[in-house]
Amino acid sequence: MTSPFALYREFTPRTRTILAVNAVNSFGGGLVLPFLWIYLQQVRGLPAWVPAVTLAVQAATAVFGGLAWGALLDRLTPRTVVTLVMVIAGLGTGLYALATGVVLALTAAVVYGLGISGVGTVLRFLYAGAASARERGLAYSADFAVFNAMTGLGVLAGGLIAAWDAGAAADRYSVLYLADGATFLLAGAALYWLLPRVTPAGDGPKETGQPVVGYREVFKRRHLGALLGALTICSMVTYGQFRSGLPGYLTGRGALGPEGLSGAFAVNIVIAVLAQFLLGERMQLLRRSTVLAVSGAVWAVAWGLVLLAGRTHGTGALALAMVGVALLSLGEALVFPVVTGLLNDLAEERVRGRVNALLSVAVSTGSVAGPALAGATLPFAKGLPLMLVLIAGCVAVVVVAARLRATLTADIDQPVQAAEAEPAAAEPAAAPVAVAA
Repeated sequence: MTSPFALYREFTPRTRTILAVNAVNSFGGGLVLPFLWIYLQQVRGLPAWVPAVTLAVQAATAVFGGLAWGALLDRLTPRTVVTLVMVIAGLGTGLYALATGVVLALTAAVVYGLGISGVGTVLRFLYAGAASARERGLAYSADFAVFNAMTGLGVLAGGLIAAWDAGAAADRYSVLYLADGATFLLAGAALYWLLPRVTPAGDGPKETGQPVVGYREVFKRRHLGALLGALTICSMVTYGQFRSGLPGYLTGRGALGPEGLSGAFAVNIVIAVLAQFLLGERMQLLRRSTVLAVSGAVWAVAWGLVLLAGRTHGTGALALAMVGVALLSLGEALVFPVVTGLLNDLAEERVRGRVNALLSVAVSTGSVAGPALAGATLPFAKGLPLMLVLIAGCVAVVVVAARLRATLTADIDQPVQAAEAEPAAAEPAAAPVAVAA
């Protein structure tokens, strides 16, 4: 197995630049990740409905903004779009530092939602321009690991600053939001100056004369609609439950306390990072449909363990919950980079921006649908309906993966193996020519 440092050296300067930018952004995002509700209500003294509406406005703006950025990526150069995205996101999160009232809080939500909706879309678009299928797949895996690791460090640093007994609380939180904004502006400046030097010629201005393709036409492309639907379910049963259904179910009847829940979240971050460093390269050798199917099956087992954990207490509940969370995190760490690579390989160059925007929308939709599902089902039958729906969703992912396995070509389902087989396949064809001569 190649070490992470050796893999990093394999990347082109272009990919290394994007990974470094993501590291900076992720650390900045971690600084403020858990604090918006606390900041607006407890620090700024705003009514409880303000943070709720602010988060809703931010999420809604992110969905519509992501679609707009996808269309722009298919029309403009990545350098232009990535600079706009980073500047708007930086200004938006920086505005929260000044949010002393409802109007400023909602203004910050709109601006930040518009900007942050394009960050993931643009970065995935840039990774798709990697020189080979191997580098592209490894880049998506490394991006996932970098995001989780640096976000975790950011949360730790932000918690220390927020709890620091120095100055007014409002000033400390303002520093955090301004620091987050500064990371976006720094990232935008870095990509603005570095992209022209490390971006291949193929990432230049878009070709003209081709008909404009809208989102409706993208959904008609074979496999894309099914994959995006599966990705939405994947997000709903993982991201969408870690801060809603999982804690609500495990703590609602006293199976776990706050300490046990904190331990489960720590396991999530550790497994997500380690899985990429230890398994990311090996995942490139497997069929993507197989990884998707295995992840769905692993998640089904995980939610079964969580179901049992919620109906026990003490050490047994903690052990079941830890194993369940570890399995959820493992599947999450494997499937999202793999599906991202698969979607980008299925996309034509002229619609790649829209496909990556729809990818972001699918993940966001699942993240919003997860809490909504938990809120609607947890009060009934001691949370059993939620667990059953989640397990059924995991089984649906397995079914989609099986259908894909039967229809995807080898160069799409297993691109690294297909690329390695091409030179070997060419050698036997050359031998008869030499004999005939």
